[in-house]
Amino acid sequence: MRHEDQIQMVRRVMRHVEEGTTSYAPGVHRNPISAYTDPERFRREQETVFRKWPVLIGMSNLVAEPGDYVTEDIAGIPAIIVRDRQGKVRAFRNVCRHRGARLVEGEGCGLKMFSCPYHAWTYTLDGRLKGIPDAKSFDEVDRAEQGLFEMTAIEKYGLIFVQPEGEPVDIDEALGGMQRDLESYGFESFHPYRHLTIRRKFNWKLSPETFMEGYHLQYLHKDTVGPIFFSNLMPFDEFGRNSRLVVPRRRIMELKDRPEDDWKLIPETAIVYTFFPNVTFIMQAGHVEMWRSYPDGAPDRARVEVSVYTPQKVETEKAKAYYEKNIDLAIATVDEEDFPLSEGIQAGHMAAMQDHVTYGRNEPALIHYCTTMEAAIA
Repeated sequence: MRHEDQIQMVRRVMRHVEEGTTSYAPGVHRNPISAYTDPERFRREQETVFRKWPVLIGMSNLVAEPGDYVTEDIAGIPAIIVRDRQGKVRAFRNVCRHRGARLVEGEGCGLKMFSCPYHAWTYTLDGRLKGIPDAKSFDEVDRAEQGLFEMTAIEKYGLIFVQPEGEPVDIDEALGGMQRDLESYGFESFHPYRHLTIRRKFNWKLSPETFMEGYHLQYLHKDTVGPIFFSNLMPFDEFGRNSRLVVPRRRIMELKDRPEDDWKLIPETAIVYTFFPNVTFIMQAGHVEMWRSYPDGAPDRARVEVSVYTPQKVETEKAKAYYEKNIDLAIATVDEEDFPLSEGIQAGHMAAMQDHVTYGRNEPALIHYCTTMEAAIA
C-alpha cells in the first residue's frame, strides 16, 4: 500500500479506536443455508465463478524460470501452469490429447517438453503437439489441431491468474481498483517458501468467510492471537467483487507519539485482501499468506491450499526459525480453532437446523461477499 494511503488508514483505525466503532454495512443481512448445502447452487458456483473468472493461483516466482511448472485442480479442471521458453506464463488443461491421461503431476522445474507417461506423446511448452510414437498409425491426425487445450493465463502485479473458460475477463477490470495497492508491494520479487493442503468437511466458502470479520477474535482466539489484535474493529473497503480488511494490532496506538512520516501499517496491522471468488491474501510482517479454497467434490467438502511467500529467499537457519515460528502460529490458529468450528457450522447446515444465518452491520465484508456471490451465479 502506498505510504500516503497507509497514513490515511492509520488515521481511520485510530478514529475507530477512539470512537469504539468499526466499518458498518447499511443493514443486517440474512444468508440462506442453501448457499452451503444445495447441490444445484454448488454446480452453478463451479461453472461460473471458478470457470469463467480469473482465479488467483500464486505469485510470479511460483514458476520463476522457463520450464518451471505447477499443477492445479481448479474446481474440477486439472490444469498446468508453466513458463514457456519465451518467458510467458501459460495455462493448459492437464490432459493428453491422445487418451486423456494427465501429463504431469505436482510441480517441477527446467522442463523442456511435456511427455505423456502413457504413450509418450510430446508437447512443447507453448502447447503444440510435437511427437507421436508410431506416427504412421496416426497419419490422419492434424497435429496443428491436436495441441493442448489452452486456458487464459494472466501475469500482472507479480501475480498469476488463470481463467479456465469463457471470454477472457480484463484483469484490471476484475481487480476493481485493488491494483493501486498491488503495484506498491513488489510481488515480482517474492519467493514461495511453504505450502500445505488442508481438506475439511465444510463448504468451500467457509474458508474465505473465516477471515472476513474480527467480531470473533476476543472469543474464539482468546488464548492465541486474540490479545494481539483489536476485536470487532476492521476498516473495510470493497474493490468490485474483491475487498480489503485491515486488522490492527493493539500497539498501533503507539504511533500517535511518532511523526506521520514514520507511520507504517505493517507490522502494526495485518492486511486481508479477498480475491473473488476463493482467495484470502494476508499481508503479514515479513511474509504473505495465501489461502485458496476450492470445492472438493461436494457442497460440504473443501480443499484449502495454503501458500506462504517471503520477500527474500529464506536461506539462513536464523531466518528459517523466525518464519517458522510466525507461520506456524498463523496456520495453527486457523486450522486448529477456526476450521473445526466451521465444520460444526457445516454439520448444522446439513441437518437443516435453521434456514438462514445472520450477519450484523459490523460484518460488512461478509455481506459484500455473499451478495456478490449471489449476483455472480444468478
